[in-house]
Amino acid sequence: MMCDLCGVREAEIYQAHSRKRLCKECFLNDILARVEKEAKKQNLLNANKILIAVSGGKDSLVLADTLSKIVNPNRIVAFNIVEGIKGYNREDQVRELSNYLKELGIDLISTSFEKSVGYTLDQMVKSSSQRGLNVAACTFCGGFRRKLINGAGREVNADFVSTGHNLDDEVQTIIINLLRGDVKKLLRIGDSQPKLSEKFVMRVKPLRKVYEWETTMYAYFKGFHFQEVECPYISAKPTMRAKVRDLLYALEERSPGALLQILENFDSLAESIRKGTKLGSLPSCKLCGEPTSFGREYCKNCELLISSGLIFADRT
Repeated sequence: MMCDLCGVREAEIYQAHSRKRLCKECFLNDILARVEKEAKKQNLLNANKILIAVSGGKDSLVLADTLSKIVNPNRIVAFNIVEGIKGYNREDQVRELSNYLKELGIDLISTSFEKSVGYTLDQMVKSSSQRGLNVAACTFCGGFRRKLINGAGREVNADFVSTGHNLDDEVQTIIINLLRGDVKKLLRIGDSQPKLSEKFVMRVKPLRKVYEWETTMYAYFKGFHFQEVECPYISAKPTMRAKVRDLLYALEERSPGALLQILENFDSLAESIRKGTKLGSLPSCKLCGEPTSFGREYCKNCELLISSGLIFADRT
């Protein structure tokens, strides 16, 4: 069967949400066009410098590849974090990532939880567990990754911090915060997020309208070598995100395009609410000085380290 777009080449992909059969070339061009559209909406094309968070997984490789075709690679800096998970973080993966980014003309800077926080993720989880705390590894990991990525963005004077979150990730986040009733976090999701602190670098997600299966196929067609092993903490203790993910996959299978529709409706609703809402500027953590939530003395990251017995609240 021929491609529905070009009508010249054999179709290799069925795009369920658009009901189109696409050849390899038209599929890759479609992804690039959607990323460029989102990048324009988020004003990335006018940025002097963009920090992209890269893990070596498929999404971050697709982010680097597509963004380097839209923005001059000299204006992009990649940032990698080694969390410190036994059997998961490997030096050869970081080397391969660095080599690929060099081919794109993108410089890579790296750090680790151990170097920047003082503890590996394994050590944080172990200490928390020994104290009988029911804290998921993802809670530690997500919070400290966001903190380090934002800090790196400030250090390189980036106008934006760009992450490889795809459509599936975005919709999962929306549903999770709806279930938790966290309205303030919901208002910070979207294609035009409010800046609640001068210490925050604006965060953008150019892949937010691209399905995860599409980033997988993009990476496959491009011949990327990426980390395919799922984090052992996710399989050992499924999080709410993993459960929501499975529900959304079932919904998408029954109604192709459902995730895209949820996100577009949410963006429209969130923007109208933000226009009539004044969130104010976030206070600073008394321990690390980074922004924290309203009504908190310490940020969530420092609270986790304190409750795990890794640091003390009166540390100077």
